[in-house]
Amino acid sequence: MLVMPEFRAWGFDVDILTGLVIWAAEAMTLAALLWSRWFYERESFYLSWGSGFALHGLGVTLLALRGYIPDFVSIEIANTIVFAGVGLWITGFLQFDGKPVGGFVAIPALIWIAGMFLDPVRENFANRVVLYNGAAMVGYAILIGILVSNRGPSHPTRRFLAILIGIQLLANGVSAVLAIVRPPTSFASAPNAALLFFPAAFCFIAFVAGAARLLTERSEEKLKALALTDPLTGVLNRRGLIEEFRALCGVQKADKPLIAMLHLDLDCFKQINDRCGHQAGDAVLVAFSKVGQTSLRGRGSFGRMGGEEFASILRVGDMVEAASIAEAIRLTLKQQTINVGDHQIKVTVSVGIALAVADDADLDLLLSAADRALYAAKESGRDRTAVDTGGEAFIVPAVDRQGEDEAPTDLRANHQVAALKRLAALGQR
Repeated sequence: MLVMPEFRAWGFDVDILTGLVIWAAEAMTLAALLWSRWFYERESFYLSWGSGFALHGLGVTLLALRGYIPDFVSIEIANTIVFAGVGLWITGFLQFDGKPVGGFVAIPALIWIAGMFLDPVRENFANRVVLYNGAAMVGYAILIGILVSNRGPSHPTRRFLAILIGIQLLANGVSAVLAIVRPPTSFASAPNAALLFFPAAFCFIAFVAGAARLLTERSEEKLKALALTDPLTGVLNRRGLIEEFRALCGVQKADKPLIAMLHLDLDCFKQINDRCGHQAGDAVLVAFSKVGQTSLRGRGSFGRMGGEEFASILRVGDMVEAASIAEAIRLTLKQQTINVGDHQIKVTVSVGIALAVADDADLDLLLSAADRALYAAKESGRDRTAVDTGGEAFIVPAVDRQGEDEAPTDLRANHQVAALKRLAALGQR
């Protein structure tokens, strides 16, 4: 019967076979847990991580069977499987961050496979040890790069995980150097086995705990996002808009001293629901949300207040800027045809605008003023933008209502800019 070698470290006798079997069992257990999580949540990174641990456990099991199975299986195949598992760990972290998965995830496995084609490496135990540790270091370096490149809310946890992987990388580096300085001929004669085994065991356990914390933080972020967004359209809800208002008020922008509140209401929305069905109505709400977000181009936030009412909060330099953005949203929606089944739906929106200096802006007052302006836009025939100037509302001159349809587009736009400037002058009186 084959007797597996032992190594001694800090007064302990450690049977390598026992250690590898325990290691493989832990990896397989984690794989089962991650697969079950994937089965219920269908998040791709759970599947990748679970498969990575499964391959890691399988590869370690084949390594533990060295002497019981052909060397080709316990060496070349086993380590290839282990490094394929590392590639899946890398894939999982890329998926976790929402990044594209590139071919570089296979680099650790490819390094090992390429080295096995070289006779001096394949036939020499010490050279295989150096190759294994080198390939592992490359894989761990890629993982560290992915972890530290994300500067999100979970950055402290990610940095902790990167440190743990760095310790493992360092242990692999020392092990490779020792294999060069004092070439071992087998596990039994390897003086650095404990150096590799104990840091790996510690880092493995600590990494699992850190990864669990990372998943918890991600779940908390998702719950927070759900609390601040509208489930149908994906834009901010009323609570999210309030949070955005507070954030914008706290930012100092000398070139944009004003907070603009845009209150938008889809015209005759009930008729769309009655005529085309609620599914079509939902499609219109989703389409308009995309229009609002696209038209803002990152200049502010857009959200759904409820029903067919939406709002946008942004920092602007003056009334003209706010009115121009509102008109961009109105005109973009008006020019679209929303196709839902057999229905081709055209819809318009009315907009009310209120402005206040950011330093002393009051959300309730802004909402009341924007409501008054929206009411004025509705009373003026809908498909209009109106601005509240502190007591009365003015209708914004619209490009599509100048009676100049045959005029060039740039000429009509110049007319609108001039009219908006006159409106701004009225508001400053």
